[in-house]
Amino acid sequence: MSSVVPNIVGKLGDLLIQEAQLLLKVREGVEWIKNELKWMQRFLKDADSKQNTEELVKKWVSDIRDVSYEIEDVIETFIYRQKRRHGLVGRVKRGISEPKTRHKVGKQIEQIKQKISDISRRRETYGISDINEGRQEASSWIRDLEGRRRDSVMFEEAQLVGQHEEFRSVRDQLMTEEQRRRVISIFGIGGSGKTALAKKILNDVKVHFDCHALVYVSQQYKIKDVLVRIIKGVAGDSAPKGIEKMDEVDLGLMLRDKYLRRKRYLVVLDDIWTREAWDSLILKLPDDGNKSRVLVTTRIRDVALHADPSGHHHEMRLLNDDESWELFMKKIFLGKDPLTACPSELKEKGWKILKKCGGLPLAILVLGGLLATKDKSERAWSKVLESIPESSKQCMDILALSYWDLPHYLKPCFLYVGLFPEDYEISSGKLIRLWIAEGFIQQKGNKVMEDVAEYYLEELVSRSMIQVASKKSNGSIHKCRIHDLLRELSISEARENNFFAVHNDNDTSSSSTSELRYLHADFRSEGHPHLSNLRNLQTLRLRAGSWIEEGLGKLTNLRKLGIFGDVSSYHETLPYCIEKLRNLRSLKIMRSWNRNPIPPFLPFTNHLDLYKMYLHGSIKKLPELPPNLVELYLLGSELEQDAISTLEKLQHLKILRLSFDSYLSKKLICSPGGFLRLELLDLNWLPLEEWIVEEGAMVSLKSVQLFSMTALKTVTVPKRVRGLLKEG
Repeated sequence: MSSVVPNIVGKLGDLLIQEAQLLLKVREGVEWIKNELKWMQRFLKDADSKQNTEELVKKWVSDIRDVSYEIEDVIETFIYRQKRRHGLVGRVKRGISEPKTRHKVGKQIEQIKQKISDISRRRETYGISDINEGRQEASSWIRDLEGRRRDSVMFEEAQLVGQHEEFRSVRDQLMTEEQRRRVISIFGIGGSGKTALAKKILNDVKVHFDCHALVYVSQQYKIKDVLVRIIKGVAGDSAPKGIEKMDEVDLGLMLRDKYLRRKRYLVVLDDIWTREAWDSLILKLPDDGNKSRVLVTTRIRDVALHADPSGHHHEMRLLNDDESWELFMKKIFLGKDPLTACPSELKEKGWKILKKCGGLPLAILVLGGLLATKDKSERAWSKVLESIPESSKQCMDILALSYWDLPHYLKPCFLYVGLFPEDYEISSGKLIRLWIAEGFIQQKGNKVMEDVAEYYLEELVSRSMIQVASKKSNGSIHKCRIHDLLRELSISEARENNFFAVHNDNDTSSSSTSELRYLHADFRSEGHPHLSNLRNLQTLRLRAGSWIEEGLGKLTNLRKLGIFGDVSSYHETLPYCIEKLRNLRSLKIMRSWNRNPIPPFLPFTNHLDLYKMYLHGSIKKLPELPPNLVELYLLGSELEQDAISTLEKLQHLKILRLSFDSYLSKKLICSPGGFLRLELLDLNWLPLEEWIVEEGAMVSLKSVQLFSMTALKTVTVPKRVRGLLKEG
């Protein structure tokens, strides 16, 4: 993946500047590698466009990627060891003079230099030529964000091409005078436009209902999460805080009795896959004989019929030739008359390309988005036509072609979206921050990285690789999502590029590769991943299993660790495994039930980078916490007042959240000089009766949130603290 090299080049440059003293004796070798990789970068765009059809070129790109990660690991490991052994900068000179360490790193760098030289020689053999790397990316800045937002608004109507009769039919079914709660179903194959039709209908009729909600259910649904989203939808700003912590039974009762009972509601359940999913939801949607409606979309006809055998069932159809052409033209020539927009010399090629889509709206949109970025010339369109393979899985081939056509800087951004769950609505702000943190966003002139990243997101939307779920008042993207067919593509390509791996409930195999760097999975079966070869993992989130005993302690490069589920079988081994993970930044232990204990951890005194901890389960006595801890979230810990005495001595703690019996004492006293840097205090569902903040405590406090603190009778705090209180 060509995007790896710019990121690594940038990081090497930063390291050479920031760690100049530590790298003094190996600087020359690192500079040579950085410059050589930068030179290779010029050839990667040509290689990227060929690697989907030429195996040798694919291997060349893979070799560059691997050697890039190798040099990054060597340098970062060297810096880490030097800092750990010699601490302060004033003692650095003694560290870099160690001949043994310097010789070892120097030898590794020489080996990497030899690999790079070999890779360079193979470039001409594989016919990889120099292409002006910056041309497409620079020109893409001509259209500013505001222009792109105007275009996206104009195109929303275009997505309903060929569906106007269907739109009126389903809308009329929702608006009948029949008093009973009716269920209307839209079913059809993936990519046929079910969601677009349902959203358009919802926006048209919602004014006639007391409340409404649109939620994505998906194949990997969790009823609790779906209920939370429905409540937030129908309740709006009045949705109670902390409902994510409630159980399924209470959520169902709250939804039915508090928010839907005796109200005329419209709930859209998008992408239901099973009868069981429907059966578990319908019991929470009351029928009060007031013309309430439920709109369901599904790929499976049997699910649609099961939802309401006597209801209205609309089957999505593929577009005919004229409708396909109209949608195709609207996507390519945005804002122009689709009947006259296409130059006559391109029509023949355009029809041949369009026939490959088979009338499937998603394929038409994605392929149209690809052509929208090309020159409007017969040569450019011919190249696209030649690139579409003849295959039985034609839709996926079209989607893959559009992925390969992405500029190098958009490829990792697109692949990263595959990490999010199916049908998940992704906050654009969160996604942008993650892209920046991962190093996918490069500085461009005087533009801030957030603006560059927002442009990247808008460009992926314009290519129909990502869908807009909701917008902000200024027209920018608020939340986005990825169609599940495109998500399958991103996961497939990510695995191919060793970018990440996603394992589902039925997939207990694991990657045999050793930059795999991010692994999120949910194993409910007896199987578990084999982690012994994944020594470069940076982020790991897994359900508790025997992998804890077999490989966790070896993952010494881990920065983020999340374990959820029952860890009771690993109380003896887990603390010792975690004690070895000295590079940890974030640790989360998430239990299903508050009262179940979590392991008695060993002291965290050597975890100097561990700044964030989330512990769910009974502890009763706090371990010796990391000295640089910034954020702590405790649930069900069952702590007493002596724990507060420990916590208030943490010199760097800024955020403290205590929830659901994490603190059992009736009195909480914050003494002078305690919690000196604490900025946010969050107390939820505690049996606390009296809270005292003595003068000189919590001097940096900016916000105090109290939720469901029904037993709290006495609050004795300074005036400045009282002014920060927020209750719910």
